[in-house]
Amino acid sequence: MDLMITSSAEMKKITSLDDDKLWAGFDWEETDKILSGEIKPKTLITSYPYPAIRYPQRGPLIAQELVSVFPNSCYMRRGIRSKLHDVIAKAKKRHFTSLILTHTNSRGHDELIIISLLNGASTVFRVIDFIPRADIPNCANPLSRRIYPELHMKSFDSQASVGTARMIQALFPKVPSSGGRPVAWFQKQNNHIFFRSHRFCYEEALSGESSSVGRQVQECGPRFALKLKAVERVSFDTGKFKLLCVEVLDDYA
Repeated sequence: MDLMITSSAEMKKITSLDDDKLWAGFDWEETDKILSGEIKPKTLITSYPYPAIRYPQRGPLIAQELVSVFPNSCYMRRGIRSKLHDVIAKAKKRHFTSLILTHTNSRGHDELIIISLLNGASTVFRVIDFIPRADIPNCANPLSRRIYPELHMKSFDSQASVGTARMIQALFPKVPSSGGRPVAWFQKQNNHIFFRSHRFCYEEALSGESSSVGRQVQECGPRFALKLKAVERVSFDTGKFKLLCVEVLDDYA
C-alpha cells in the first residue's frame, strides 16, 4: 500500500476544513508561481498498484476520467511492483508539479490523494457520488488540451480551506477571464467540495429569424464531490506519508 500512516504528536482530529494550523510548515513559494502564471502546472495521475478485489477497475476508471478535468495531465498505469517513491522520482524528473493517486478500498469508498511535488503537501479526499462522463446526459466531448478552463473557486474563505484550495488551484494553469472559455467549478459547502465543469455552445439562429446567436451551457463531466479526510507530508525519498491531521482514523483501517 502507498498510504503509510505515521503516528505523530502533531496529529489531531479535524472537525472541519477550518483548522487554523492545518497547513503550517509548508513552503508555498513555488506553488504560488503556478497561481500567478509564472509556472505552468503538469500533473501525473495514477492509481494504487493493488486495487480492491471487489472493485479492481474503479480506481483506474476514476484516474482516467480525471485526465479530462485537469489540464496538462496524463494517466500512467502502475504495475503491482511499482513503488511510490519511484513514481515520485520519475514524475519530478519529468517536471510534473503534482501527483494524483486514486483508490477504491475494500468497502467501496473511493479516495483521491493530491500530492504537491513542489513542497510535499498531501491531501486525502473521500470521493463521493462520482459520475463518469458516459453517465451524464448530453455530456460534451472532452476539452481540447490546448484550451484551458477558467477556474472558479467558491466559498474557500477560512485560512485552512484556502490551503486546500491552493492544492486544487495548483492543478490548473492561470488563464485570463473570458466569457467563452470552458469553466471548472469547485464549490465548498458543508465541508464538501463539489465539482462541475461546463462549456458554452453557440447556435446560429434559423433562417428568417433574428441574426443573434444563442449561447447554451453543456456539462463536460465527470461529476463528483470531495470530502477532506487527512493532510499529510510526503517524503520524496521514501514515498512514505507523515500524517499531520486526520478526521476519522478508522477510515484507513
